[in-house]
This record gives sequence, C-alpha cells and structure tokens, in this order.
Amino acid sequence: GVWEAVAPIPTARYGAGAAVVDGKIYVAGGTRSGDEPPLATVEVYDPTTNTWAPAPSMSTPRRFFGLAALGGKLYAAGGVSGADELTLAEVFDPQTQVWAPIAPMGTARSRVTLTAVRSKLYAAGGETPDVTATVEAYDPQHDRWEAVASLNQGRSTHAVAAI
Repeated sequence: GVWEAVAPIPTARYGAGAAVVDGKIYVAGGTRSGDEPPLATVEVYDPTTNTWAPAPSMSTPRRFFGLAALGGKLYAAGGVSGADELTLAEVFDPQTQVWAPIAPMGTARSRVTLTAVRSKLYAAGGETPDVTATVEAYDPQHDRWEAVASLNQGRSTHAVAAI
C-alpha cells in the first residue's frame, strides 16, 4: 500500500479524540497548543468526498479524553477541562445531531483510552492525576459505569484496539 494525502483537517489539534461512525471519521476536542484552552468543537471527515465538515460541538471542552464509537453513536468520556480531570461523559447521535449527557465515570481521569468491546465501552488507565491501572466498563443499555479488572500496571497516553 501507499500513503496518500487527503484534505487537511480545518482545525489543528492535539490531545483530540478520533472515532469512526458510519464510515466517517469524527475528530473532537483537543487543543491547538499547550497554552490554549481545550476545544469542544468536532469535525467530521467523509472519505468518499475527501471533505471535512463541522459537526455539533461537545457540551464540555476537553482534551486527552476517550472517544469511541458503539452502536452507531459516538461516546466521549473523561479528559481535562482547565486543570481538572473529568468524570463527565456524553454521547452523540449522528442521526439526531445531538450530544447528550450519560452517567459520569466513577473516577476522574485524563489521558485515558475508551474502547468498544461487544456491547460495552471500557475506559482504561489514564491519569487521576497519578497514572492509574483502573478500568471502568460502561453499559449503554443501563447508563451505568462499573469497575472491572485493572490493567497489570498503570498506563497513560496509551492506545488500545479491539477486534
């Protein structure tokens, strides 16, 4: 395979989250630089047209948070807003174009991963502000987080993938 350039994202950001829903890539939050406050804005890339478009902003500006897709919806959890780690979580429905709050995580954490596995989301590791090994599972059918088995060691600013 060969890498090829695509349309550049309109807003430069780091500490953002990215996830795919219905074949489109959503990039949310982050910050433009370490000195600037976090963003709530969301941009969506359509690979069939090679274009970016704005999407509705999250309710809370955040960076270094978990973003994952599950059941055709986009979920954001944790992160940093200002100097504080967040327990806040929300869900975006591309059909209605609305972000809505969901139950907060039990532990405020930033630099966390959020990964969909079967019918649940898993928030793993991160900073609380200390690096943590704890993991929480979110059940969207019951709008509830629960502690599950921890990682073998604390991890921060890491990546997780599931198949």
